[in-house]
Amino acid sequence: MNFEEKKLYGELIYDGIIVHLYKDEIALPDGKHATREVIRHQGAVCVAALDNDNNIYLVRQYRYPFSSVTVEIPAGKLDHGETPLEGAVRELREETGIIANKYQYLGELYTSPAIIDEIIHMYLASDLRFEKQDPDEDEFVEVFKMSLDECLNQIMKGNIPDAKTQTAVLKAKLLISNKSENK
Repeated sequence: MNFEEKKLYGELIYDGIIVHLYKDEIALPDGKHATREVIRHQGAVCVAALDNDNNIYLVRQYRYPFSSVTVEIPAGKLDHGETPLEGAVRELREETGIIANKYQYLGELYTSPAIIDEIIHMYLASDLRFEKQDPDEDEFVEVFKMSLDECLNQIMKGNIPDAKTQTAVLKAKLLISNKSENK
C-alpha cells in the first residue's frame, strides 16, 4: 500500500529563531486533499555520559513549557553546519564540563513525528574527564550523577518523563548489558 502524502503547496506561518511553522496543503494517497501544520527544526543531540562506575551524568533545569524543573541527560540543538557528533561533544562540554574520549552513536529519535521534523541524535559517551562547565548565557543547569540502575528505576517510576533521556538511557543500558553478556 502507498502511504506517501505529497505536498501541493505550503505557507510559512511563523519564522522563529528555533522553529519554523508551515501550513501545507497535501494530496493523500487516495487523491483527496488535507492540511498539515508542520514545525521545522534544525535538529538536536543528547548524550548519555557514563563514568567507569556506571554513573550517568544528568542535569536539572527549568523547562518553560511545563513550568517545572526536569531531569535530563545533556542535550541541545545543533548549530548551523555542525555534525551531530560535533554537537554532542559541544553540548556535553558546555552543560557539564565533561570531555569524553569515546562516543558511540545510539541512533535517532523522532520527538513528535506528527507535527515536528526534529531529529535528536543520541550518543553514549565514556572515558570521561572533567573540566569547567560553560553553559550558554540563558542556560541554568545543575549537574549531578546517579547510578545507571537508579536512573532506570527513576524512569520506570515515571520520575524522568523526558523522552530523549528515557530512550538514550534504556539504549545505553541494553548496549552495556549485551557487551557484558558477550564477554
